Amino acid sequence: MLKMTHAIYLVSDVDIAQQFLGSVLGLLVTTDELTVTGERFLTMGSESFGVELQIVEFAAQAEIATLKRSAGVVDFILQPADVVAFMALVENAGLTIHRKPIETEYGITAIFEDPFGNLWDVVQRADS
Repeated sequence: MLKMTHAIYLVSDVDIAQQFLGSVLGLLVTTDELTVTGERFLTMGSESFGVELQIVEFAAQAEIATLKRSAGVVDFILQPADVVAFMALVENAGLTIHRKPIETEYGITAIFEDPFGNLWDVVQRADS
């Protein structure tokens, strides 16, 4: 069996990422230690999230996010129980909303931008 355990989350500031992931997504620090090379290894996740995010500070992160946005690339897809309630949390956090919740043939969808310019698609499937 093959299992994916971590996804890399490139950021320009680890502390801001930790605040965003905790307050908006409800993730908790699962690991905060040093690697064998002395770099910080910080991961966040939860039982329901599915994969842990390894938070990596990267100087060119803003440039990468800009290029992906200009190409229409959505970085992450979330599936909350209630898109409208989740997007109210996003709005209260002061994040940029690119698409307010709309109904589609597959459910309700919305898109927001995190503090680092990454786009998150939020989907509530009609069949769930």
